[in-house]
Amino acid sequence: MKRLSIQRKHNKRLGKKGYWSGYNRGQEQGRKLGQASFGKVFEGVSIIIPSCNQLQQLRACIHHLEENTTHPHEIIVVDYGSTDGTPTYLLRKSIAVRYALLTKDVQRIGSLNQGLMMAKGTTIVVLDPYSIVTPGWLDRLMSCLNSDPRIGVVGPVTNGPFGEQQVEVPDMNGHEVNPFAMANDTLNPEAWRETKSLATFCLLLRRETLVKTGYWDEGCHSSEEAHADWLLRVRLLGIRMAIARDAFIHFAESDRDTVDGFPQTTERSGSVEERSRNRSFFVQKWGNAEKLFYDPKSATADSDGQGLSSKEAHLSAASFYPVGALVQGPSGAVFRIEPGSRRRLHGASDVEGEHVRPVRVSQLDLLALPLVGEPDATVSGSTEAPPVAVTLNEPLPVLAAPELGNMSILPTLHIPAQRKRWIELLYAEGGQLYQIGNGWKRPFLTFYAVMSWRAEDYPIQFLSSEDLLALSEKQPIIAPPVLRGHL
Repeated sequence: MKRLSIQRKHNKRLGKKGYWSGYNRGQEQGRKLGQASFGKVFEGVSIIIPSCNQLQQLRACIHHLEENTTHPHEIIVVDYGSTDGTPTYLLRKSIAVRYALLTKDVQRIGSLNQGLMMAKGTTIVVLDPYSIVTPGWLDRLMSCLNSDPRIGVVGPVTNGPFGEQQVEVPDMNGHEVNPFAMANDTLNPEAWRETKSLATFCLLLRRETLVKTGYWDEGCHSSEEAHADWLLRVRLLGIRMAIARDAFIHFAESDRDTVDGFPQTTERSGSVEERSRNRSFFVQKWGNAEKLFYDPKSATADSDGQGLSSKEAHLSAASFYPVGALVQGPSGAVFRIEPGSRRRLHGASDVEGEHVRPVRVSQLDLLALPLVGEPDATVSGSTEAPPVAVTLNEPLPVLAAPELGNMSILPTLHIPAQRKRWIELLYAEGGQLYQIGNGWKRPFLTFYAVMSWRAEDYPIQFLSSEDLLALSEKQPIIAPPVLRGHL
């Protein structure tokens, strides 16, 4: 009997060992397959639904998607901390729906970025769970998107409170939505209108648009501001947006008071202050953003105020990053930005104590900049990499600013801490910081952009107003999006 008990314990240990051995092999195999499939796409649409404690609306949304979507597609739900049974529902739908379960602290912007990273389609839909799609919705949105290669983002009309996308419709419940849509089911190119803004309840975009613009900025204080921030990058790149007024999506009446969880009125306690805080961050990052489209001196403006001209449509958001800056991707590899490309950082030795901290950027930003030169050994580490020593054949970017009348009170600039103090003093004087090159200058759009690129790590010199004026001005330098996840 004792021998039998010992044998059972031995078998149990072997069973546990075998289980974890198989688990680890499966995890490693899945990781390798995931890496091999990264970047591979299918001719179809990825429909991304961020959700948190919205089980009833999510069920209705997915039901109508399955009922009314004939185009090849995949449904991706990214849940961030639901406690209402959503994880159990998604597990039961796992054959028809791909999903990710995130923690509550990720919030909506991070969950949306996770879904965008998971998407495999050549086109992508970002959909609010309160949206109820109708017959032919995707076909008409696709027709509008494909009508002009310059159009990169399209939105439908709705009964919800979404500005110029709102249309008058009769009162109806969820069962009456499809008959109403089918009664107005007519493809009508005359109803397509270009716009400078789109609501986020439903966005159809090309994969190329996502690659060029990058992910949503998780440094924003609300999804409303993150959405506005992303659309501003769309416009900055000259990508056109359109409303397909022949495509209707019903927005659930139960949520008319909120959009993306953000109050539509300012009567509730604290909402005014919250809006002010969010707007303050947006202004801090972009300044007077409209000057980017209407300032005749700006290299990004074109005749119709839609951003870059069509001949420059190959540019991406990474084209507005400083040349020569060091960036780090999610793998830990460190690159130097070059004009229209990136180069893996070479093995480095200390030169005159010049150390630079690489700035974290997304894989999308890296993909938008082709890799040039022979790859070197990866510089590994966490997302907060230590400073990297730079060799003589890897010159640092040169920053410049106008001479100030009180130059004598400023410290000699030799170490990063002093440079940082100098930048703070400069901006207190209302100065402007530039990156300069051979006959050109590029202004940092805002002080937020200056600090985002850790400008205090780079050499800085003063130039006279005449010398600065003699340099031709190129596109400004913008701040990269803040990312919390492995993107």
